[in-house]
Amino acid sequence: MNIRLMGLIAALATGFSAGACAHTNLTSMYTDIAGKSCKKTFVEKITGAYTLRCPGVGKYRLHIHDDDERSSIDIVTPDAQVYALNYWEVVTHGFSSLGKKAEWRVANAGGKTVPVALIVRLNVMDQSDPERPKRRQVLVMAHIGKGTACVVNVVDAASADANAQARAAADRQPQACLTSDAR
Repeated sequence: MNIRLMGLIAALATGFSAGACAHTNLTSMYTDIAGKSCKKTFVEKITGAYTLRCPGVGKYRLHIHDDDERSSIDIVTPDAQVYALNYWEVVTHGFSSLGKKAEWRVANAGGKTVPVALIVRLNVMDQSDPERPKRRQVLVMAHIGKGTACVVNVVDAASADANAQARAAADRQPQACLTSDAR
């Protein structure tokens, strides 16, 4: 193997391993996903389904959906691209409801606040034992990147240091999107 080829392989390996590392110097910002800062933009009178439009950070917004006692979120970018997180397919098919706040993991890029991840508490109905369904809480992490946003991880909120685990998972880049009922 010649020296140039070995150098290229080393450079590629270094680049790939650096890309798999966590973002550094990320901070958290919080926004409401319930209450007066959100505006109801859709109501289905027969079923009671609704959509809330809530402010985010860095000119991002969130659309909060509640339909048939199941909740989910869309991330809306500053250029109006909508990315459906589909909690009702990706996290749970059972009943669910959202917490009151969204935690945004943000980087500072050239003096601008740039969201790179979103963490939301989701109250889910655990139906693993149909005779004894029970409520539990999970923290759902979504990666936000150029041209994409998707759920990448779910942490049991009852575990020790759940918030720290969720932040560490959210900060790890890149990650594969979850595509089916993961829990």
